[in-house]
Amino acid sequence: MQGNITEGPVLKPVRKERVSRQVFDQLKEQIVKGQWPAGTKLPSEHELSKQLNVSRVSVRAALQMLVALGLLETRHGEGTFVRELSGDIYLNALFPLLALSKTNIFDVLEYRRVMDPGAVVLASERANAEDLAELERIYHQMEKYREDYKAFAHADLEFHLTIAKATKNPIFIKVNTIIRDILNASMEGIVRALGIRDGLHYHREILQALQARDASKAERLMREHVERTIQRLKEGGGT
Repeated sequence: MQGNITEGPVLKPVRKERVSRQVFDQLKEQIVKGQWPAGTKLPSEHELSKQLNVSRVSVRAALQMLVALGLLETRHGEGTFVRELSGDIYLNALFPLLALSKTNIFDVLEYRRVMDPGAVVLASERANAEDLAELERIYHQMEKYREDYKAFAHADLEFHLTIAKATKNPIFIKVNTIIRDILNASMEGIVRALGIRDGLHYHREILQALQARDASKAERLMREHVERTIQRLKEGGGT
């Protein structure tokens, strides 16, 4: 049974700094803690902006993020409602944590240095023919896009995400999807700084190790690949 918010949790006026983030945090807290149960209709943007003492633009930005995360849904002609919570929502919460803060690219790469070698081991054991064919297709795209840094960067990220998908582990898949989205904005710049030679070399070798079901070789290559990327970025690119 859906209900409207009349009385209940009192939202606090928001300080001027990082307004959208503060609005987002307050609304998310009400939902995740169950103070606004599934089916609850939220007040209008105008009412929320008055209660929070912020602009409607800030409220709208926060609501859009909550809709994107799956916490809210907008029904045409009816308003905005709280959705049923699912396990994906708690993983989706990683996205604003990373995207709305000034995430250091080296923090993300450090995560990949630890997790990607493990993912490629699982992929070497669990990848099916379709997974391997998709990895090969993406690798050929990378070869094709030697002169197109943006397309090459996109293919690079898809290669790593496809390895995660080949693990058949939903946690690896979800987290790597988020990491892909976080890196998407900066990956083209990384490719421009480092060039494509290393990327092509390591992706080809990793693909061949996966095709051979050589888990130890795939793990070693993936670790080298990410560590070398970190090292070269710290040194300012180059060979």
